[in-house]
Amino acid sequence: MKKTILALIIVAGIATANAQMYNYMGNHIILNMEGYVSPAWLNPNPVSSGLDIGEAAQRYLGLNYFLSPNIELMVWEKGTVGVGYNYYNSPFKGKDNRLRIGHQYYGSTDWVEAELRGNVIAHGFNAYYKQYLGDRFAPLGHYLKFQFDGFFYRFKMDTEGLMMGIVNGTTEPYEEIIENKGSLFGVKFEYGYDLVVLNRLKLTLGASVGTTFGGYKVAFAKMKDRAAYYYEIPDLHYDNYARSRILGAYWFGLKLGIGFIAF
Repeated sequence: MKKTILALIIVAGIATANAQMYNYMGNHIILNMEGYVSPAWLNPNPVSSGLDIGEAAQRYLGLNYFLSPNIELMVWEKGTVGVGYNYYNSPFKGKDNRLRIGHQYYGSTDWVEAELRGNVIAHGFNAYYKQYLGDRFAPLGHYLKFQFDGFFYRFKMDTEGLMMGIVNGTTEPYEEIIENKGSLFGVKFEYGYDLVVLNRLKLTLGASVGTTFGGYKVAFAKMKDRAAYYYEIPDLHYDNYARSRILGAYWFGLKLGIGFIAF
């Protein structure tokens, strides 16, 4: 009888230990700080353009990045949900067929369409669900993640020292052409691995692919221009280039994250 009672106590202890491992001592809320990076070979950004190196080196060393602090909740033994904040910041280049730049050439002024540099900053949100794979419990092991993102961006073009002229009969004020705001939404899928150490600290590695619902107009215009038999000025605005810049950084990413299982 005593042996039976002892065996039951041991089994109960093991079951309790397993339950505590799944619940992480009754804690279900995780605070995360995560970042997504990808190569920025075609679009130098603050990380690379601020370095005192050549332009070619800037391109190959440059990285797109998104910062995403979030709160994650364990909802069952195989899944978690979360909500968070998105931040993105990058320079870009673009043209706008509503504007011309005054260009001095052999003593006369010629109004030409020219490429301008600008900067886009986006703030936003994300919401996601993570499904853990295999025989591991949340938040430990391999996972698949589906995420919805929103970006509310503002861009501004650098026109310091330039003479600008509005053309094509546009009714927009000059200020709204070179500085404006908008929104862009997207979805992405992610595969990764969560590792928990010391029962509190969560480390994450992952890779994601996705798309925004917009931002393709610049790419489509370039493909159309290459296929055309004659030159045609595409109907592109600075806003199209800002949206394209976000898409170019969003479609692929490598994620690094650190989290704290708080309570």
